[in-house]
Amino acid sequence: MALDKLVTLNAQQEINRKQLQKLVFLIILPLTNLLFVAAVMYDNEKFNIQTIGTVAIRVWVIFGLTFLVFQLLEEYLPRVIRKDCFVCQLALHILIIVGIASFFAPVFTRPDGLPSTQSLEVPRLFIITLEITLYLIVLRILDEQANAFCTMLTLKESELNVLRSQSNPHFLFNTLNLINSEISDDPDNAKEIVYDLADLLRKYLKMAQQSFTTVSEEMKLVNLYLTLQQKRFKNRLTFDIEVAHDTHRLQIPALLLQPVVENTIKHAVAPYAAKAHVKVSASLTDKNLVVVFKDTGPVFDDKGIEEGDGFRILRKTLDLHFVNNYGVSLKSTKTGGEFKVCIPVRILESNRE
Repeated sequence: MALDKLVTLNAQQEINRKQLQKLVFLIILPLTNLLFVAAVMYDNEKFNIQTIGTVAIRVWVIFGLTFLVFQLLEEYLPRVIRKDCFVCQLALHILIIVGIASFFAPVFTRPDGLPSTQSLEVPRLFIITLEITLYLIVLRILDEQANAFCTMLTLKESELNVLRSQSNPHFLFNTLNLINSEISDDPDNAKEIVYDLADLLRKYLKMAQQSFTTVSEEMKLVNLYLTLQQKRFKNRLTFDIEVAHDTHRLQIPALLLQPVVENTIKHAVAPYAAKAHVKVSASLTDKNLVVVFKDTGPVFDDKGIEEGDGFRILRKTLDLHFVNNYGVSLKSTKTGGEFKVCIPVRILESNRE
């Protein structure tokens, strides 16, 4: 997933670079130099439209050819045109522009109303140098921003992988302990749990390779986990899952709900002998996806749970994906606990499976 994002970002960066080149060489540079010539003519009191038209043709031919030369260099000699040395890039750009202008100088006659070529040479070279310098500065800023974003994206993906690796042991240890306890007490039930665990692990490992998954797929994993726990607690645990139809194809971070469902079992079901019911729901409210876990467990210490590993992993995952654009709440009441997470809607793109 991170690789796909980086490829897309690099492609977009290349498009932006080419668009900037077109803007600079086909519009900004010709217009700037044309204005310079017009100002010189006006200062010499020899301004006329015909001369300006002649100069305009000359200017656009020179910079149009310069643009084509740079396109060829980008295609066949990218290392030359994209050297890290700023002075080298500046010198190369000026050399190509001046070279093309000098090559075509004999083709064009000097329009009436312009001072001698020698008197224009120094200010013209200064203006071209200033223009190219500003262009290269902007280009370098855009490249630095894109590189910084690529680095940030890579670091973000690395952090998410670390968080997933932290949640994996909790999940596996809890499930293996469940099988261990059932082997001696109820071998048939243990056998069924092993089969269910195989399905669960297969899906879990597949989702662990993804950054995002659909609400529908995430809820299937929650259902598999609760089914396993139901076999562990037998008649003590019941559950139901309600997923609104308009949320099925919405995307959420993969394995986001796993720490939540584990915490629900850990704090609301496992420590007590009383029967418990867990209800999981997903709905769309004000362009936000709202997922709610409710249980019928006894009153608990909200702060103690919030400081646990599961809650920490959840918050860190949300921080990496949505920064501060999400909501999380946990409360304990006389009728049970309620956990709610609210995140921005992310619709499954049509090109994804």
